[in-house]
Amino acid sequence: MKQTLQEGTARILVIDDEESVRKGLISILIREGHIAEGASSAEDGLAAAERNRYDLVFLDVRLPGTDGIGLIPRLRSKCNPPEVVVLTGYGSVPSAVEAMKRGALDYVEKPFHTDKILSLVRRVLELNYLKEEVDRLRGQVRQLTAPRIVGQSRAILGVLAAVDRVALSPTTTVLVKGESGTGKELVARAIHDRSARHDRPFIAVNCAAFTESLLETELFGYEPGSFTGASGEGKDGLLAAAQTGTLFLDEISEMSTVLQAKLLRVLQERCYRKVGGVEDIPLDVRIIASTNRDLERMVKEGLFREDLFYRLDVMPIRVPPLRERREDIPLLAHHFLAQFSSQMGKLLRGFSEEAMENLTERHWPGNVRELRNAVEYAAITCPGGEIQEEHLPEAREPGITLTRSEDVLVLPGSDRSIRAMEEVLIRRVLEETGWNISRSASILGINRTTLYNKIRLYNLDRSKEEPARKAGSGGAGPRKEVTLPSMPPRLSSPRVP
Repeated sequence: MKQTLQEGTARILVIDDEESVRKGLISILIREGHIAEGASSAEDGLAAAERNRYDLVFLDVRLPGTDGIGLIPRLRSKCNPPEVVVLTGYGSVPSAVEAMKRGALDYVEKPFHTDKILSLVRRVLELNYLKEEVDRLRGQVRQLTAPRIVGQSRAILGVLAAVDRVALSPTTTVLVKGESGTGKELVARAIHDRSARHDRPFIAVNCAAFTESLLETELFGYEPGSFTGASGEGKDGLLAAAQTGTLFLDEISEMSTVLQAKLLRVLQERCYRKVGGVEDIPLDVRIIASTNRDLERMVKEGLFREDLFYRLDVMPIRVPPLRERREDIPLLAHHFLAQFSSQMGKLLRGFSEEAMENLTERHWPGNVRELRNAVEYAAITCPGGEIQEEHLPEAREPGITLTRSEDVLVLPGSDRSIRAMEEVLIRRVLEETGWNISRSASILGINRTTLYNKIRLYNLDRSKEEPARKAGSGGAGPRKEVTLPSMPPRLSSPRVP
């Protein structure tokens, strides 16, 4: 391995205003098989670093019109930054120490020795090799431990395809749209993990969790003494923490219009200022925003800046609600059950047919988050083995609102028994729910097995009920009308076995 590293090729930039030093160093590096280029000023050096990716930069600490040490953070602010070695005059050790505090790898005193230069290059090649190994191992760990987007429906496969496409462009801004609980942050993390920034920070902030002033200081940081109560040392914000990585702004719709203007400048200029600061700080961050509200409608109502909306909406990704991807419910349910089974130390083998049918027929207004909670509830209540229907929590289904005409049940003939009323009530509820067994059972206050037994007992058949309903109430014998007491919009009662 060592021999391979020593024979590796590095791309190196030399920034020094002394032509003899610059050309001499480049000549040494080229003779050793490396790719070396030079720049005589800070401006030329920064421009070269913008155009090309270098493994190593040799940087003079004294450049015309500027301090070379101040260039170090700018050179290392990019994704996959180069290592920096500073070139100092004899006796300038304090400057070298300061340079290393700013992020330099090492320093070399002039006049330098060839062996020292080549040793540093080999060191950089070794560091790059180790970084690649760490990245590879981290990638394997992420695949094994990171939350996954589970599903095989056409809707979710479309989301995954969009994630893969935008991950290839590490600077593109993304707007993730979807109802609460659909997994928008999971999509944002998937974009980050599959991008070139995967080994850099992923910083998530909920814009609705802070007041305007607090969110500003959290995002941008502040200079010492910039406001009453500010720390004497100042503070770096989340933008600085996310440098070279990804910043996820959840619930972007809740950001104030004042902060919207400042975020717009960040997206346009790729720089920011701390609160109370006067210096622009370069920023290399991908921004992913999410919302569960209609931003276009908010723009029309004057609640969200139109220019910011179009800056965010470069690559929109809509995460579908669970009701639009019902075929994924069994996969998700088993995925969550495996997690909770491991966490709780229980042997939970899966779901009964009735329990799974119950899950797939629910409305799920809380989407994947609600399904996960339901599976966790079932894992707690089930002592082991297979999850049964009675282990599931009550469904949060939208209730049926009875209109005036529906407050009357018509009983056939002179039969006014409870059995007759039960038959008519079950038929009515089945009709109102479109024969959704789970919702009907929840409204009637019985479990699904009992409802299936009642359907067989009264010989109810959807294919027969529809023509009979359309034919009206005509038939054999007179019919009695029984007026029900006033009923609430949502009918519910404790389950009975």
